[in-house]
Amino acid sequence: MDIGRLNRRVEILQFFKDRDEYGGETGKWKSVAKVWAAIVPISGTEQMFAQQVTAEKVVRITMRYCHWLTVLHRIRYGNKLYEIVGELDNETAHTATILNAKELVSDGLQCKAKESQNNGRGGECACQRPKSNGGCGGKRDDGGSKGGR
Repeated sequence: MDIGRLNRRVEILQFFKDRDEYGGETGKWKSVAKVWAAIVPISGTEQMFAQQVTAEKVVRITMRYCHWLTVLHRIRYGNKLYEIVGELDNETAHTATILNAKELVSDGLQCKAKESQNNGRGGECACQRPKSNGGCGGKRDDGGSKGGR
C-alpha cells in the first residue's frame, strides 16, 4: 500500500447508547478515531421512489489496517457522512482496510424535484435540511413555505 495516496483525513464514528431521565434509550454518533484514507467514487444512482427522489453515491475508502472497524461504524469526511456497507482486509495481509460505503443524498434533491413539479409556483417543499447546510429550511425563495400557502 502506498501511504502517499491516503490524502483525506476522515473520522470514524461509533454509535453510543444512553438512557434519558425517563428510562428511554437515546444515542449519539461520536468520533472514536481520525485516520488518513483514500476515497474513490465507484458509482452513483438516482431514483424516484414513493414520490421522492433519492440518490446514492457508492465509494471505496482505503485506510491502514484497522481490526476493530465494522459495518456498525460510520465515516465522516468534511460534511459528508458515509454508511459502511462492507469491509475487507486487503488480501488478509493486515496492511489495509478497504471499505465499501454509501452516502445517501436526498434532502436537496427532494426540494429541487418538488420545485420542478410546481414550476416555481410556490407551495410545499420536502427539504428538511437547514439553510446553513445547503437546504431551503422548508421555506422557498419564491415566498412559498413548507406546509402549503
